[in-house]
Amino acid sequence: MSSDIEETDRRRLSVLAMARQACDWLVMAVLFGVIAFSSIPMGANRDWAWAPIVVVIGGLGLAMAAGLGTRSGFEVAEVERRPLWILLALFGLFIMIVLLQMTSWMPATAAAWFYERAARLLGGTTSFVPSLAIDLERNSLLKAMACGAIFLMVRALGRRTFRPRLFLMFFIGSAVLVMIYGITMQVTTNSCYVGSYLKKDGGYSSLTDACVMSGTFVNSNSFAAYLGMGIVAAVALIFAPRRRPRLVPHGYEEVEGVIASITGFRLTLLAICLFLLSGILISASRAGFVSTLVGVGLAVGLLMRGRWRSRPELMRMFLAALVLVLVVGLFASGALISKSMKTHEGGNRLDIWLASLHALGESPWLGWGLGSFADIYTVLQPPALTLANDLAHSTPLEILVELGIPGGLVVFALVLLPLAVCLRGALRAPRGLRYLSVAAFAMPVVPILHSFIDFSLQMPAIEFAVSAMLAIGWSRAFASQNGRQRQFT
Repeated sequence: MSSDIEETDRRRLSVLAMARQACDWLVMAVLFGVIAFSSIPMGANRDWAWAPIVVVIGGLGLAMAAGLGTRSGFEVAEVERRPLWILLALFGLFIMIVLLQMTSWMPATAAAWFYERAARLLGGTTSFVPSLAIDLERNSLLKAMACGAIFLMVRALGRRTFRPRLFLMFFIGSAVLVMIYGITMQVTTNSCYVGSYLKKDGGYSSLTDACVMSGTFVNSNSFAAYLGMGIVAAVALIFAPRRRPRLVPHGYEEVEGVIASITGFRLTLLAICLFLLSGILISASRAGFVSTLVGVGLAVGLLMRGRWRSRPELMRMFLAALVLVLVVGLFASGALISKSMKTHEGGNRLDIWLASLHALGESPWLGWGLGSFADIYTVLQPPALTLANDLAHSTPLEILVELGIPGGLVVFALVLLPLAVCLRGALRAPRGLRYLSVAAFAMPVVPILHSFIDFSLQMPAIEFAVSAMLAIGWSRAFASQNGRQRQFT
């Protein structure tokens, strides 16, 4: 009788363990899928797209807090505690600055004049706040909080090797789908439509109108930055070892011959790189092309660190590939060369930047409110620019205008601190696992560099992916500390 009871208990425990494992896989797959494929609904840049995604991310966060997704949960390694606390403190300070912009507790700023004018027009009293558009500031804050939640969740999932690798596969699949959709729209509507959204002013004629390819994104530059991240992910996986590194007493064993053999998987990834590169060229995004080159160059340089002398043929292959890409980029795409500093949204970037600097000078300390750039630009728009413009075409500059100099520096630190940790991890990671840390560093570099002269980093789909990759690099950097995979207290 007792043996039957023990056997029943073992079966019950086995079923519970299988159910727990299935739930863990479900949470991980949904999270990775939501992040990677958020590019499909117009880059998640519409309220109907990003708002449900934020709700799903919040629900997954609650599930992980309840213990699903990973057995170690949100535990923190001893060596990770101080930098993580610094990062969380910076994020808390950012939230506090945004909330203060919505209140009337702050001293009078340049925005006070607008509220006084509104009070006179409305015939009532209106308390001024630093922010010009509280509803947009709330929406922007929700997206930022979703990025913070993604970072914490993916950081917890990224400790085990197969999970970051799975996310890279998800992301590459998403980039390929975005590119396939771009080709489809190029053939059917000359890339002038994204779904039912017409990208050009006025009507559309299939005989005379043609637009620049942008895939599922409205803007071709964001499309190019996204494909560039996909190329870097594919390059990193090309360098992945054929067999998994084994944990040994003093660290990981080195896996030699990482790219010594040509396999079908690697050839497929190489074909994907060329496929996505063609999309960047057709998109006519010069900055996207250059930032992709930088990202790929950083990835290859870090992956080949310490191997150039022992593998001279790889140096020759890399130089030949670089020359080929440069030749294709310079001569195979006339649109790429001919595209000027003109934007589709409102004129010359330099004039927009000068107007942004004017706005920053009017309110340098408290800014105009997160998400309020379009409102202040409407007031300070140069007479020479006849079209409305709701973006600064430079994310760092727009952040300074909206949050002020102190708040902008906090946001910059929120990005640069994890990026520095990722670089440190890429430099110190065991050779067999280096590709994960390198991808986590080089992939965010593409949209970050591109955002200096455009707004790709402000697309929710790209924001979410960058947060996930920084989290992977963060977790890999501390998980491999002293060659140990798990050192939690």
